Amino acid sequence: MLRIRSAIGVFLVIICFGGFACADDTVSYSRTELPNGLTVIVKPETGAGIVAIEVFIRAGADVERESNAGIGAFVARTLLAGTRNRRAESVAAVVDAVGGNLQVEWTQDYTEVKAITTSSNFDEAMGLIADILTNADFRSPWVETVRQDILREMDAGDDDIFVSAYDRMKRLLYTDNPYGRPMLGYRRTVRAITPDDLRAFYEKYYVPSNMVISIVGDITRQHAEERVRKAFAGTGRKEVPKTRPIPYETLERSNAEVQEQQIKVAYLMLGCFAPGVNSADYAAAQVAAVALGVGKGSRMFQVLREEKGLAYDLGVIYPRLKNQSHIAAYIVTDPYRRTLPGMSVEMMLTEVKDALVNEINRMGTELLSPSELERAKRFAIGRYALDHQRMRDRAFYLGWAEAVGVGAEFDSALSSKIEAVTAEDVRRVSRKYFNNYVVVIVLPKE
Repeated sequence: MLRIRSAIGVFLVIICFGGFACADDTVSYSRTELPNGLTVIVKPETGAGIVAIEVFIRAGADVERESNAGIGAFVARTLLAGTRNRRAESVAAVVDAVGGNLQVEWTQDYTEVKAITTSSNFDEAMGLIADILTNADFRSPWVETVRQDILREMDAGDDDIFVSAYDRMKRLLYTDNPYGRPMLGYRRTVRAITPDDLRAFYEKYYVPSNMVISIVGDITRQHAEERVRKAFAGTGRKEVPKTRPIPYETLERSNAEVQEQQIKVAYLMLGCFAPGVNSADYAAAQVAAVALGVGKGSRMFQVLREEKGLAYDLGVIYPRLKNQSHIAAYIVTDPYRRTLPGMSVEMMLTEVKDALVNEINRMGTELLSPSELERAKRFAIGRYALDHQRMRDRAFYLGWAEAVGVGAEFDSALSSKIEAVTAEDVRRVSRKYFNNYVVVIVLPKE
């Protein structure tokens, strides 16, 4: 079922956990705020001749409205289509000249611009990035091309049962929270967005005081900061409009939705609220999520797959979000394999759902054993260490932590918090968050 995980991995990380200080953490980083409000983080790593650049613009779902949902992703996808100083062909030529590795991605918390280049090409790469972030030009032909690409991607997402079930689960879970919207917005809003709308959004939120630049690699702090300062010269300090705080929601009661599709297996997705990265409960909730459904030593794998044979594939999704997040436990099963005479598919899936709910409830009633707790911590720490293997990853985590408001020091400080998590902490957060839930079940049409 690797296709299932890769399909959704485009826009969220399936269990991204904090852990011990990563490799090369002995090298210190600097944090500087320029007069225009731009935050610059630099971490020199000498010897490789390579530099990773990560830029975060705080322009996620929280600055969108229901009426223009998807505009953030739309803007992000047009950034490389040319600027007032360079046409698309010129942008592409410079990208090739500095190593051919410049990408823009939108997530629900930020827009990310990332590049890998050589130390000798750093100045040119930084100049191009600054041009894209201050002089983007939303020409109608490119806007229409991007619009059609987004609509085609929406159609493809509708055809992916796992992605559509996950989107529906979020919509049921959140009622007044932009995290509940589809990542790309709605067809009606994408069709209605104009070049002027894109330009207005860009001018409002793509300002230096709303950006974080993280630079890691074979470069000195002085060189990196001076080049950023020069690249953004002429941009004054401009504050972004204050956004409505995203309310933390509660689920008064559990509910479920059943769909039928022309598929051969059944999908069950159960979601409940979970803390975001700004919460003091975040580390304990990570350990709880691993213990519940990540890896072969998890309770879901051991009980639902190994003991009861209820699932082909299963797992837990815990997005790394700055505001109220969620945990989604999923199961993919063959409803006909276990159906007995006189037992409907719906009855069989009720058995699967009840078994899953029992494991979730058990997290809040039964303490993890010492071996379960240790496994969950080691898994979380190991995964996070692997996420820091590449220079780009190290640049990402420093900039991301600053952009979402927990500070760059979060990247190494979280390790001690995970180490300090106890079995009682896991039970406490499970009781607090794993109570009411929403369930989406997708059945094969009989």
